[in-house]
Amino acid sequence: MKKSDLCVARQKLLVPVDDYPGAFALIPPSTPLFGLLTGTHNELIRAHEALSALKTLTEQLPNPDLVMRTLDRREAVQSSQIEGTHAEVSDLLAYEATGSDEGLPSDVLVTLNYVKALDYGLKTVRNAQCVRSLTNGLIKELHKHLMDGVKDFKGTPGEFRRIQNWIGGFKIYDARFVPPPANKVNGCMADLQSLLQYTPSEEDQMVVSIVLRMAIAHAQFETIHPFVDGNGRVGRLLLPLMLVAEGYPPIYLAGFLKSNQKDYYDTLAGVQLHEQWSDWVKFFAIGVEEAARESIQTAKALLLILNRWQKTLNALAIRSDSAINRLPELLIANPVVTVNKVKDSLNISYPTANAALSKLKEMGILAQTDRQRNRAFIATEVINLLDKG
Repeated sequence: MKKSDLCVARQKLLVPVDDYPGAFALIPPSTPLFGLLTGTHNELIRAHEALSALKTLTEQLPNPDLVMRTLDRREAVQSSQIEGTHAEVSDLLAYEATGSDEGLPSDVLVTLNYVKALDYGLKTVRNAQCVRSLTNGLIKELHKHLMDGVKDFKGTPGEFRRIQNWIGGFKIYDARFVPPPANKVNGCMADLQSLLQYTPSEEDQMVVSIVLRMAIAHAQFETIHPFVDGNGRVGRLLLPLMLVAEGYPPIYLAGFLKSNQKDYYDTLAGVQLHEQWSDWVKFFAIGVEEAARESIQTAKALLLILNRWQKTLNALAIRSDSAINRLPELLIANPVVTVNKVKDSLNISYPTANAALSKLKEMGILAQTDRQRNRAFIATEVINLLDKG
């Protein structure tokens, strides 16, 4: 990162990096609270309209967790793929169902860690039901879950870095961006926490919207880069948690960001190097709108699949409380299952679970893996929908 790469305002924030003669790091200014940014109004309005539509739909669902659990898993896969992993949705679901990585990509554990971190964060924020739950302690716990057992991670899971890092390039001198020195991270993160816990006061003339705060928080977090590794994933994990703390259903932006990865990195760099906030906020708001509307479409499609399965089974005139009639809802939330998974989830015997799954396979609702061990059944229609999304 050369001094000439930065705007004048950011050049003044550079400091020398210990142990790297001639290299400079940037200490970001305090997290801004913009009331309005030029050229972003329409995008922010549409993003909030899409969020409201998703909230309305979610409130009408008899069991929104069925759909949200499935979307959680897709987010884990896509967010991890941005960082270079190769596990697909079906791989993650198979690993969760069987507990075995037989025939799966080696990085499926990393993706499963993302699920664990997301589950932990959602539970924490939902229990608190307020923005006060968005703390640096929570951020460290997210990172701890994310990096648990990752062999090539060189830092301490759940701890802010104690060394200098940089973004892009094998050497710091070739870096696209150099975050603040390690001894400045705690102060920068304390400042960011104040934005995460933002509550408008009666004196405020303008309320900073949740979408604008999410955009600012994500950019600021990535600028601070508080961990040795895992910053991108933790930064994306914070976004659905911010929404849940405000009473919205979570939405997941990894699909949009992955599909627009170059623009994602370029507009983030525009903030980090040139304070080009409007371009970033506009890009981010478009992402929120697309992610919310895609969640609506996926939720409706999953419900259509569920209804079709239920009608097909109703035609068999089997007792309504039988195991096979209870399977469709389980499969929407868990599109890959084992006999033992069904046995435990529905509290039925192994033979009953096996017979129900075999019947659904016979009807074409399920397919079976060809593994000799850890046999699993796959709701391919659900998996195909998630892959398409």
